[in-house]
Amino acid sequence: MATKAQLQQGNNLRDFTQKDELSDVTLIVQGEPLYVHKVYLAEWSPVWRAMFVANFREKSAQEIELPGKELEQMVELLHCIYPSQQAINEENVHFLLELAEEYQIEKIKQRCEVFLLSGNTDLESLLLAQRYCLDKLYTKCIEGATRLTLEDLEKCDEFQQLEPRTLNTIYKSKINTMRDYASYIKEKEVAMEKECNKVSRERDRIQSKLQTVKMLWETPSKRCYRHMGNTAMFDFSCRECNEKVYREIKKLCSELPNNRIN
Repeated sequence: MATKAQLQQGNNLRDFTQKDELSDVTLIVQGEPLYVHKVYLAEWSPVWRAMFVANFREKSAQEIELPGKELEQMVELLHCIYPSQQAINEENVHFLLELAEEYQIEKIKQRCEVFLLSGNTDLESLLLAQRYCLDKLYTKCIEGATRLTLEDLEKCDEFQQLEPRTLNTIYKSKINTMRDYASYIKEKEVAMEKECNKVSRERDRIQSKLQTVKMLWETPSKRCYRHMGNTAMFDFSCRECNEKVYREIKKLCSELPNNRIN
C-alpha cells in the first residue's frame, strides 16, 4: 500500500486522501478513501456523469467503491484530471490508457497518444493504438511497420497479437510501397532511356564532325590561296594552311556541346 506522501507525489499535486469542505463524493480504492468532486469527474468522463445524474445507485451515494482498481493508478488518473495536470510518461501511460478507455476519458487518451507519438512507433505502440483506437499513432506505426521486412516483423513477439485488420493494413501498405517504388523505377528507366538516346545522338554528331575534320586536310579549298589548286598531300609546313584548317576545326567544335577549344 502506498503512503500518503507517495500518493501526493510532490507539493504541487493534490492530496486526495485529505478531505476538503468542497469534496462531495468519496472513491474507495483498496480500502483507501479518495475525496473528490463530482463536477470534475463528470466533466471529464461520461461514465462518471451517468453515475451521478442517471438512475444509478451511485447518484446519491456518498461513497463509491471501485473494486479491482489499484490505488496509485487511480490517484495518477485523478492528477491528470484535476488542474495540476500530471504529465504522461513511460510509467503511467499504459494504465492511464486502460482507465481512460474504461471511463471514456477522451482527453486523457489524446494526451497519452501525443506522448506515444513522441517516442518509438514500434509494434508495441501499434498494439496500444490498435487496442485503444488511437488513429494518429496507428497510422504512424503502420508506416514504421511497412519499412520492416516480413521476416523482421514475424520475429517480433507482438506480431502474433496484431489483429487481422492491422495485418491487412500493413500488407496493403507494403504492396502500395512496392507499387510506388516500381513506378519510381519505371520513371527512372524512361528518363535514362531518354538520356541514352540523347547521348547517342551527340555521339553520332561528334563522329560526323570528326569525319569532317579528317576530310579538311584532303580538301584543297580549305587550304591557303597558294595551295588551293594543289591536289597533293596537305603541306603541314605551311603556316597559313594550318591556321585556316584550325579555324575550320574551331568552327566545327563550337557547334558541339561542352567544347573546350578556345
